[in-house]
Order: sequence, then C-alpha cells, then structure tokens
Amino acid sequence: MPSTEFDTLAETRELRAAGIEASRAEAIVSTVGRSVDGLLTESRFDAAMAEQTDYLDKRLAEQSAYLDKRLAEQSVGVEERLGEQGTRLEKSLAEQRVYLDQRLTEQTAYLEKSLAEQRAYLEKSLGEQRVCMEKRLAEQRASLEKHLGEQRACLEKQLGEQRVHMEMRLGEHTVAIAELKSEIYRYLWLHGSMIVLVLTSLYAMVEGWSRG
Repeated sequence: MPSTEFDTLAETRELRAAGIEASRAEAIVSTVGRSVDGLLTESRFDAAMAEQTDYLDKRLAEQSAYLDKRLAEQSVGVEERLGEQGTRLEKSLAEQRVYLDQRLTEQTAYLEKSLAEQRAYLEKSLGEQRVCMEKRLAEQRASLEKHLGEQRACLEKQLGEQRVHMEMRLGEHTVAIAELKSEIYRYLWLHGSMIVLVLTSLYAMVEGWSRG
C-alpha cells in the first residue's frame, strides 16, 4: 500500500527527468493529484500513468505527424524556392554573360579602332620622317656633290698649274740640255781641231826630220 502523501514536486521532477516537458509534467501531476482525491493508490497511479501515457503517445504521434507534414511542406517550399533561385540565378548569369559579351565586343572594337588610329598615326609620322630624311639626304648629297665639284675644280686648277709649271721646267731643262749639248759639241769640235793641228804639226816635224 503506497503512502497517502503525494509529492507533486518530486513526481514533476521525475517526469521531467524522463524527458517530458515541464508544462506537460505539471499537467500530469495535477491531473493525477485530482484523480486520487486524497489517497494515492498504486492501481490508481498506474491507471493514471497509463492514461497519461496513452495521451502523451497520442499527442506525440499527432506532433510527429504535424512535424512530418510541416517538414514535407517546408521541403517542397525549399525545393520550389531553390528552383526559383536557380532559375533567377541562371537568368542573372545569362544576363551577365550577355552583358560581358557585349562589353567585350565593345572593348574589342575600341581596341581595334585605337590600334588602327595608332597604326595610321605611326605610318603618317613615319612617312613624314621618311620625306624629311630623304629631303635632308638630298640636300646633303647636293652639298657633298657641290663640295666635291669645288674640290675637283680646285684640284684640276692646281694640276693645270702644276702641269704648266712642269712643262715650263721641262722646257727650261730641254733648253739647258740643248745648250749643254751645243757646248759639248763646240768643246769636241775645238778639241778635234786642236788634235788635227797637233797631228799636222807633228806630221810636218816628222817630214822635216826625215828630209834633214
């Protein structure tokens, strides 16, 4: 025979230790306390606990079904939202791709235009530089040819003067050689004459000696 005193706090703690929520444990203890109406017997306690257990099982089953339903609804909602998010993301990515392709096309066109302008500018600048260089080369060539012509004229003049001087010197040498040759001829003639006179004299002396 159990005690007639029903410790509601202890029973509540035991129910909470068994995993039952505080509000439900208190409700169970309150219900059991009212049902015993003074004396608490083991049969009444067992019957009350069985009733509460059935009630709790039913409530737990209802809560489990409700939670399963909510989870299923949430899963469907999440899948729908994920599908919507995926669709929006694909749409956004497609728009971004189109935008990037457009920007790349614009940038490519801009770069090609800029390169064409730079190429045209460089070709124009090179053409102007080429014309300027050809003009300067032509001027340098003309100046060089003029300078060479002046040098050639000066050299020809100097060569002409040297030729005239040489011819004059050669003429002087020719005259000097002719005069020297005349002197030699004259000297030979005088010596020849003297030899003839000497021989004549010797012949006369020999003739004189032979006659005497």
